[in-house]
Amino acid sequence: MSFLRFFVYIVCGALASSVIGGIFACVVAFVSPEFVSSLFGREVSGSSVRDAAGVGMICGIFLGTAAMAFSLLLVTLIHIARVIKKKSDEENLS
Repeated sequence: MSFLRFFVYIVCGALASSVIGGIFACVVAFVSPEFVSSLFGREVSGSSVRDAAGVGMICGIFLGTAAMAFSLLLVTLIHIARVIKKKSDEENLS
C-alpha cells in the first residue's frame, strides 16, 4: 500500500509543479512577449502566452516528477537504514 501512496505523491507533486510552471511561464510571457517568442526559434503564430504556458507546464511536470522522486528516494533510504540498524541492534543484544 505504501508503494501506491508514494506513486500518488509523485503524480500530485508533478501536477502541482506543472501548474506552477504554467503560471510562471504565463507571467513571463505577459511581461516580456519578445523573450518568449525568441525561445521557440520560430515565429509564434498564436498567442505567445498560450505557447509559453504549454512549455512551462511541460518543463514543470518533468522537474516536479524528478524532485518528488528524489525526495521519496531519500525517504526510502532512511527507512531502509532504520531497518538495518534495528536488525543490527537486535543481533548485538542477543
